[in-house]
Amino acid sequence: MTAAAEKEVVFDRIPAPTWRWLGVNEVRVPESVLREAPALRLVTIPRGETRDMVVVCRTEAALELRAELGEGAEFRLTRVRLAPADVRCADAVKVTLAKDARLSYTAVELSGARAADLLDVNLAGDGSGADVAVFYFAGGQQRLDMNYEIHQRGRRTEAVLDVQGGLSGRAEKIFRGTLDFVRGAAGSVGREREAVTLLSPDVVNRSAPLMLSGEAEVDGRHAASVGRLDEEKLFYLTSRGLSPDDARRLVVLAAAAPVLDRIADEALVAEIRAAMEGRLSHG
Repeated sequence: MTAAAEKEVVFDRIPAPTWRWLGVNEVRVPESVLREAPALRLVTIPRGETRDMVVVCRTEAALELRAELGEGAEFRLTRVRLAPADVRCADAVKVTLAKDARLSYTAVELSGARAADLLDVNLAGDGSGADVAVFYFAGGQQRLDMNYEIHQRGRRTEAVLDVQGGLSGRAEKIFRGTLDFVRGAAGSVGREREAVTLLSPDVVNRSAPLMLSGEAEVDGRHAASVGRLDEEKLFYLTSRGLSPDDARRLVVLAAAAPVLDRIADEALVAEIRAAMEGRLSHG
């Protein structure tokens, strides 16, 4: 059986299905990716404690990380996927926060041929918060499927979901970002934004921002920005001596900078930059 004909299975679903023809209701992956149990990491952070964790995935087909944060705990999690071009993978991160707990989540997605990426955050406790920053890039024939959900259940919770990305070649990408204000989440605030730069006319981009509200007294905003490189910006850069390809690389690297600035490991940042340069060079 060829890879193209391989059976696909459902890896995840959005919480509120929309029209099926949009093709965003389900995250599907090749069956072989989930044939073996995912590498599972369980994290428990007791009340008032702080923990930093960096997870770098290079060859693992599937990863699942589950974290439980006690009252007032803080978890600074960085997840980086640096997969070879032929790797197919599926990652899931699930975090539950108690009262006044905080999550800082930084992710870089430079995946292989086929990738699925799930983030599920449960702001269960009053005053809990999540700050999520993500950068992704897909080129060539790559397919990237992302589903990020933040469920705001406690009162006065805070959520920020900021996603930046770039697509080149004939890459395909779906990003679903959900802010879910559950009944009882009075006084909660949520912000969601995705900005994607298209470097080729042949890419396929689907962005599906979603906001659910079962509570009236909340403040939620979401937006998606999709566009090709600004011609004036390109002209300015090329007039300063850069080739068009170098100018495009510079713009994408600049978009990644706010996410990379959150990563303290300088060697890892250098590795990410090198991987991005390589992928941008090959389209």
